[in-house]
This record gives sequence, structure tokens and C-alpha cells, in this order.
Amino acid sequence: MNRIKTALLASLLILTSQLAQASSSQPEIFSVLFYADWCGSCRVIDPAIAKARGQSDLDNEPVLFVRLDLTDATKRNQSRLMAHALGLSDFYEKNAGRTGFMVLVDAETKTILSTITKASDAKAITTQITNAIATASS
Repeated sequence: MNRIKTALLASLLILTSQLAQASSSQPEIFSVLFYADWCGSCRVIDPAIAKARGQSDLDNEPVLFVRLDLTDATKRNQSRLMAHALGLSDFYEKNAGRTGFMVLVDAETKTILSTITKASDAKAITTQITNAIATASS
């Protein structure tokens, strides 16, 4: 009887731990970059985003980094599907064709919390993402 109780308790602890991990693994923020190979602003903002992600360990935050690539028809179609999967279809359609910017979106409410442009350096990008996480968490 004690072995059964111990096994049940262990199973319950494991399940509780897995549920806690599952809930904490959900993104709080979608970081959505509207990108194209031919976009001059993208050539400025993309390396700044990469630098911010590397220097500040943003990839270990509850942020899902998404690149909507509008370079050609095939990539636009895939990006449209991704936007739909994230619940951002309206925003995608409204901005279809515009590139060279990144929006930080509350994953739950789909509210745009911040817009990042080529004028933002890595430090500013880190600050905007950190502030967006704090806003979404509150």
C-alpha cells in the first residue's frame, strides 16, 4: 500500500512539474519582423535584432521571434499563413507589403505593445522587448 501511495505521489509531482513547465513555455510576446531580402531597412534592423538577442539572452525570455518574409510570392504566402496561425491575420493584411520594421505583440490580447524600426540599436531593441515583457506580464 505504501508503494502505491509513493508511486502516486511521485506521479503527481511529475505531472505538476510538467504542467508548470508547459504553462511557462507559452510566449508572452510575439516579436514579428516584416522582412524582405530587397529591403534596405531590413539590412539595418536585422543585424541589430540579432545583436540584441545575442547580447541580452532574449532567446531565453518568453518571446517568440517570428520573421514574416515578403521577399517573393511563395514566402509571402507562408508568412500570411504564419500570421493567421498566430492570430495576426488582420494586422498582416493591413501591413502587407510593408517591410523593415518589427512589432512586439502581446501574445494573449494581440495588442501591439511597441514598434521597432531601423532607428533602434541593439540596446534600444533590448529595452523595448524587456518593457513589452513587463507590460504583458502585468
